[in-house]
Amino acid sequence: MNVPEFRATPAMQRILRVLEKKSSMSISDISSEAFVGVTTLACGGYIQTLRKEQLIYVSGWRKVKGRFSTPLFSRGNLADVPRPQVDETSRDAPGMHRILETLEHYGALTYREIAQFSGLSINTVKNSGYLEALIAQSRIHIGGWRRSRKGPMSPIYFHGSGASVAKPQAMTGLEKCRRHRSRAKIAAQGYGLTSQMISLSAALPSKHDPCRTEA
Repeated sequence: MNVPEFRATPAMQRILRVLEKKSSMSISDISSEAFVGVTTLACGGYIQTLRKEQLIYVSGWRKVKGRFSTPLFSRGNLADVPRPQVDETSRDAPGMHRILETLEHYGALTYREIAQFSGLSINTVKNSGYLEALIAQSRIHIGGWRRSRKGPMSPIYFHGSGASVAKPQAMTGLEKCRRHRSRAKIAAQGYGLTSQMISLSAALPSKHDPCRTEA
């Protein structure tokens, strides 16, 4: 296929020769091998003109930082490949790999503990969607839940595939009241036992007590 004479600039000819040898090249790839500046390719209209003349087409997309953001070009007159939609099962990001490494090394952790040991911010771990994506990809799972004194229960994440444990139902007001009374009773019993031990210790004769009777 020949380029029309009025379009046959040296730069365009080099671009087409490169794409005849290799397929699915990004603008930066073409720039490097066709000796045409990236800015010239992207903003100078060369790529746009060649696509309009049906000499090249978008043959694929390259994922960058978890997103399919870079079009890849090939020689020919075919329909452009649409940009793939990223969902939880195909998402990928450096932060996700750091979470995986942290769970593999430290074991079961809450999102706050993951943030602490991985160096990622709590907001990133909790709100970025990384944990949900890793669960969807069966790379981690929720192995349990930790009930805190204040706030909702926190999931405990485990490395590897597995069925995630469903979140337990929230306690009713009556259950919370019973739990509080139980804890208060245990604390009181512990205090009472400590007091008895102190009293018993004080009642025992000292080693240096002159009134202590030797056996």
